[in-house]
Amino acid sequence: MTRLPSLLLALALFAPAALPSAASADEADDHYRAALTHKRAGRLREALAEARAAIRARPTHASAHFTAGSLWRQLDNLEGALACFRQSARLRPQHAESHGMVGSVLIRLRRYEEAIEPLRKAAELDPDTAHHWSNLGLVYRQLRRNDEAIQAYEAGLRRHQEDVGLLNNLAVAYRRARRNEEAIILLQQAIEHHDADSNADIHFNLAVVMRASERCEDALPHYRRAIDLGREDSGVFHDLAICYEQVGEYDAAIRTYERYIEKVEGRDAAAAQRARETIERLRRR
Repeated sequence: MTRLPSLLLALALFAPAALPSAASADEADDHYRAALTHKRAGRLREALAEARAAIRARPTHASAHFTAGSLWRQLDNLEGALACFRQSARLRPQHAESHGMVGSVLIRLRRYEEAIEPLRKAAELDPDTAHHWSNLGLVYRQLRRNDEAIQAYEAGLRRHQEDVGLLNNLAVAYRRARRNEEAIILLQQAIEHHDADSNADIHFNLAVVMRASERCEDALPHYRRAIDLGREDSGVFHDLAICYEQVGEYDAAIRTYERYIEKVEGRDAAAAQRARETIERLRRR
């Protein structure tokens, strides 16, 4: 009986270590779920703290990296967002949205050359998502690689024939290539068949390309429609005034130049003065 304490000690020494609790084993997921709850409630900084805690608990938690990236982006920390989205893409190389968000943030940072490869990858992995093609085309346009922009938009439209954004962007790229009639057909199709009649940018771009094709009479209703839909920058009034002048509607041209002057006189005195001189010339006709 005197050997019993020694036996108990030996058993204690060789007993298996206690297994981690379910709570500690799922710590990363617990933080991740908390991050999503805060994010849905609009508590972005609290959500970010939880997402970062999930990453500390499990550095390979790709979803936590992606969520942290989206939160940094919403908080306007684009470098932080870029680092997180890149890590998400490394951990999940087949996740198109991670690559797409890398490209999207690089666009916002105006690092267009860097954005090409992740956006190509996103479009390759998920060709059925229109915004990958739109962003890829945008990057090429910013780099003045218009032919490649056209190719990207056309590839997107082969899969998304009714996507108004792709139609509009392709029309703009066609206009830059002086393919005006093709641009006009696309924009007219967008208005007539794809529920874009309430899209101010579509009407404005159609008016611009019609004016470039010396079709001012046809352009006028689209300029007016764009203004009715809320497009009120100085450019739309300037172009509309020129069109009125070219078709001989001088009173309407004068009224439109006056609205143009209201838009620019506080920031471009020379442009405002040129418009006043045009008004005087029109009044003397």
